Amino acid sequence: MPGYRMMYAKEGPARYISHLDLLRTFGRAARRAGLPLAFTQGFNPHPKIAFAAPLGVGTSGEAEFADLELTEDLTATDVAKALSDTLPEGLRLLEVRLLPDRYPALMAMVDRASYRAEAKACASVTEEEVEKAIGEFLSTKKIWVERKNKAGGKNLYDIRPGIFAMSGKLGNGIISIEAELKTGSSGNVRFEEVLTAFEGSSRPLVQGRFVLYRSGLYAASEKEKKTLWHGR
Repeated sequence: MPGYRMMYAKEGPARYISHLDLLRTFGRAARRAGLPLAFTQGFNPHPKIAFAAPLGVGTSGEAEFADLELTEDLTATDVAKALSDTLPEGLRLLEVRLLPDRYPALMAMVDRASYRAEAKACASVTEEEVEKAIGEFLSTKKIWVERKNKAGGKNLYDIRPGIFAMSGKLGNGIISIEAELKTGSSGNVRFEEVLTAFEGSSRPLVQGRFVLYRSGLYAASEKEKKTLWHGR
């Protein structure tokens, strides 16, 4: 059965859609579009739609990925046009590609993600201070965060190995922080916990809360990160 890889944006009101509701939303949109969906087997069949990596509720996604499987061959252009007309506000289809007969699962490909956070800077903060604070944060050998375990308790987890890069800048009174983090089935570092740890390591730099964006998802090779496109 033909597979299609979709790149889409999740923004505005849609950024508050949970991962489970996102799956349902795409399924409903595909049905309204009249697409010949393929379904799983079993007592509770559902559309064969798979996402690359869950996105935190409240975080906008600028280049998210999902795979869709159909029972009939359609062109990627036809799939894109049909879905674009039925997706709700805030879910914007950017591109669709037809996948080859054999292709790796998205969740198995994802290795890292890039993020951006923006917030109003405190009045006295300078760009040099932002850069210094990030430099000191990254120089820490271990950065511990608390995570809930399956038993309902909490464990300490060192997220420092999963922070590949982090930088910041100040412009027009807005602090923008960018980071590249470990993401995927082999390990995951949440941007929210990175920012919480960072804010706790320096004097207050921002007023209010950060607005969060995920700007990209990548597969890693031995030499460089690669996009998740694997189609034609």
